This record gives sequence, C-alpha cells and structure tokens, in this order.
Amino acid sequence: MDQPELAEFWRLARETMEGGGRSAFSFRVEDASTAAVLGELLRKPIAHPARRQISLARLDEHVRAHGSSLPEVLEAVHGRPLGMSAAEESSTAAAVLKFALREHGLLSRPWAAEWVEHVRRYGKIPQPALPMIANQAAAILAKLSPEPRQWTTRFALAGNDLDEGRPLTRIVGRALQLAGTDWERVGVLPDAYSGPVLTSQGYLTLNDTLDAQAVTVVRSPRLLESDVPGPLVVLPDGLTPQAKHHLDGRTVRCHHDFTPDGIRTTNEILAWTGGTAWRMSAADYREAVATLIARGVELPTLSSRPETASWDPDLAGTMATTGLMVTEEHVLPSLL
Repeated sequence: MDQPELAEFWRLARETMEGGGRSAFSFRVEDASTAAVLGELLRKPIAHPARRQISLARLDEHVRAHGSSLPEVLEAVHGRPLGMSAAEESSTAAAVLKFALREHGLLSRPWAAEWVEHVRRYGKIPQPALPMIANQAAAILAKLSPEPRQWTTRFALAGNDLDEGRPLTRIVGRALQLAGTDWERVGVLPDAYSGPVLTSQGYLTLNDTLDAQAVTVVRSPRLLESDVPGPLVVLPDGLTPQAKHHLDGRTVRCHHDFTPDGIRTTNEILAWTGGTAWRMSAADYREAVATLIARGVELPTLSSRPETASWDPDLAGTMATTGLMVTEEHVLPSLL
C-alpha cells in the first residue's frame, strides 16, 4: 500500500486522524494510475480526474479487508506511529466524539454530554482509532430504538467489533445505559441462534417467525406434549433474549409454577409483554393444593416467600402461609 500514487492520500489520512475533530478527508484523483491504485484499495472503480470524500471509518474497513488496519498502515508508510500529547488527546477526543454524534443526529440527546465525558476519560481507546470507533458507535446508536424494536444481532450491526470486551461494545453499551435501556430492550441479541424457543411450531430462532398473534406462555414442555390448547410458547429457562424477540408485540397469557422462581418469571414475562396471568390466582393455588392433597400427592415444601405477584397481591402471602409449592406438571389435568 506504499505506492507513490498514494503518498498524498496517506498524508491526508494521517493529518485527519492526528488533527482530530473530523472523520473524513477530501482527496483529488488526478490521473489513471492513481485511480487504479486507489480503486484496488477501495475495491471499486474510481473515476478521474475527480475529488472524493474519504471516510476514515470506511477506509479502515477497506484496509482491514487487506489484512491490516489504518493505524498500522500509516505507521508502516511513514515509519512512525500515530500520536499526540495528552492535552491534545483530551481536547481532540471530545471534539471527535461530538462530531460523530452530530453527524448522526445524536448530539442533542439527553445522554450525549455525559457519554462524551465518560468515553473521553474512561473509554481506553487509542486516539488514532477514536474517529473510526466513534463514528461506528454513533452509526449503531442512530439505528437503535426501543419502539419499535428492529430485532438484529451484534454481529449483523458490526461484525466481531461488538464482541464482549471490545472498545466499540463498551462505549455503545455505556450510551444505552445512560439512555436508560440495554441491548435487548433496543432489540439486539448476542447472536441469531443461541437459545431457540420451543413453540407449537417447533424451535424458533431470530430468523424464524412465530405465526400466532395471541399465545400462551408456559414453563413445562409436558404441556406441549399433552396438547394443552395453544398456540404455546414453552420457556423452561425463563424470559431469554430469543423469547423476548418472539413475544414482542404479541398478546400473551402466561402460566407457570406456583414457586418463587415461577412467580418471578411470570412477573418478568408480564412486564415485558403487558400480558395476563392464566390460572395463576391465589384461589387457583388454594384449589390446586386442596385437590392434590386429597389425592395423596406429596407437594414440595416452600422454603422462601415468593415476591409479590403483579397480577394478584394475595398470592405470595397465601403461598407463604400454606408453605407448599405446585408445579405445572401437578396441575396439568386441569389445564387440558
């Protein structure tokens, strides 16, 4: 990448990165040889004579496709690493971050100023890489919205750059936190296939669609096996990221175990979906306990008081007083 035709190109790239406050530079393609070399780097035909606007973030992507990174190429071409003084880095970092937010219409967001200060002080991002990462972060944040959620994955948004521990992951996650939300509430899953959701249609991943608008959410796969009226969504592991995706925007009724975990999980599902509890009242619990004891069924002992059930404030107290737990398998005949 050290062809003579690109000497001025690399000089402008270094000047832009070290100068701060800008995420792009302008380069004039004067002749056919320069157009050919630049086209090979950018992987597309380049007209000449012509002036092109070069984004540092996009340039870094093209360089990475050739097996390197923009800072590494500039160090190799010029024989010295990118850098500046601590004072220059501090003021430049704030300017770079604000520029990226402004370019994507985010600078006026309530969280923006605190985010800029946090990333500047604690982001641990080398200054030469900051314009590219700041632009990436702002572009991703501009796409994300709690309502309506457009479900996707971290990889679909930015490839491996949103893996855990990466700088981009840290600063996007911090922005979401300052905005009072998180990855799942804006519709971003770790990946498309982990934790598929068992339903009446079979197992579903991010790339599948749950056909029914109104569904019944349960805990035990036995209910699906026993032909409990559905359509059913079976969540033995609670409200997983994939479950949040498939329940988003649907009409939900929920049944679970009369246990501390069952009450907690049902609270979470109803809070996420705005749904209703089904056969989960204090009266349903008392009836189930009486019926099962009369049939000689030994029920497990309740060792801790459940949290308050959002749909029935008397349920937790009734369970604590009775001191017994009832699972979905126990009440399966009454649900058929």
